[in-house]
Amino acid sequence: MSDSLLFAIRKFKQNPEPIRTTVTATIDRNAANRLRVLDIVVKLTLGAAGSSLAHLDRALEQFEEFCTVGQSVRQGIPVTVEVYDSDGLRLK
Repeated sequence: MSDSLLFAIRKFKQNPEPIRTTVTATIDRNAANRLRVLDIVVKLTLGAAGSSLAHLDRALEQFEEFCTVGQSVRQGIPVTVEVYDSDGLRLK
């Protein structure tokens, strides 16, 4: 997910580094009482202010669709993606 976001922003010749990624998963028992990953939350934090990155809105609209792993995991587990800038402003 981080790499997809970095690639999408760099296409516009922008530098969002460093990007910090935190992933949290909820694990609980399913209806058959077996432990399963129920959902995943991915938090991406850019190393730059969102206002300093040209075309950020376009990159944020597209990057998840191009993430091979994210789209594969989503087929079986709900994934929520949050993006923040270096000032803590939630961008997505």
